[in-house]
Amino acid sequence: MKRIVIIGMTGSGKTTVAKALADRLGLLQIDLDDLHWLPGWQERSNEDFRKLLMEAVKAEGWTVAGNYESKAKDITWPVADTVIWLDMPFWANLWRLLHRTFKRAYRNETICNGNKENPKVIIPWFFKSWHKNRKRYGDVFANPGAYPHLKLIHLRSYRQARDFLNKAG
Repeated sequence: MKRIVIIGMTGSGKTTVAKALADRLGLLQIDLDDLHWLPGWQERSNEDFRKLLMEAVKAEGWTVAGNYESKAKDITWPVADTVIWLDMPFWANLWRLLHRTFKRAYRNETICNGNKENPKVIIPWFFKSWHKNRKRYGDVFANPGAYPHLKLIHLRSYRQARDFLNKAG
């Protein structure tokens, strides 16, 4: 594993897993949210986002965290060797998202180029996107022949994710 894409629902742990794998395997960590969002939650232009991403994936090894399929999949998946789907149970995923979001708010933490996570935005987004993303990724993993060059890893619990990380490095 040298070029790893990590996908999953909002709050499933994509960035955490990507960072842990990058640290353990000595890879560059690429967070699509950091490339996509400018200060003030302004979206970077699609053209600039794609240029930044194309430059980043020229590195010999990397992890990419994020779901920006319509903007990024055609850049990352063809050169990736592994896709990891963090398919966490709904209630566990929601609990961790709530915990993370309110912890960040309490600590006044910044993310994505100085932005602050807004519970009024991220929590509704979770409900809006969870089932849609789960179906989309389920379709990919149900048809692995569509991506024969990729090793597909389906992690269905936070325990499986921890065990996978412990074995990875």
